[in-house]
Amino acid sequence: MRSGQTLLFVYNCDRGNLSAIKDYSQRTVNEKAPDCRLLALISTPVGMKKSWKRFISDLEIPSRFLHKDEYEEEFGAILTPLPVVLLQTQKSRSLFITADELSRVQTVEDLITFVSQRLATLPG
Repeated sequence: MRSGQTLLFVYNCDRGNLSAIKDYSQRTVNEKAPDCRLLALISTPVGMKKSWKRFISDLEIPSRFLHKDEYEEEFGAILTPLPVVLLQTQKSRSLFITADELSRVQTVEDLITFVSQRLATLPG
């Protein structure tokens, strides 16, 4: 287990079932509607994809999933495009995977590989 580090997965949508349902329905009905690429990769209308859930539970680093409004309540305004994955080390946060990088990921399996490769480059 990595000491003092946490991955923060920040969605490009606000919390709440209605918001998630709205984002998912917009994505499936209207492909041009704004959506959260991260949410699309790791979830289905009924919850988190099993392969992703298994991957996260087996990681040697804790992970948190925050909606945009939850992140802003806890840490203040986020100044980078969303969705994003941040690496939190004690009180500092740094970009781990950018919104642009997430936009190029095609499947949850690709995301699992990408996160694993990035983690392998971290010291310790």
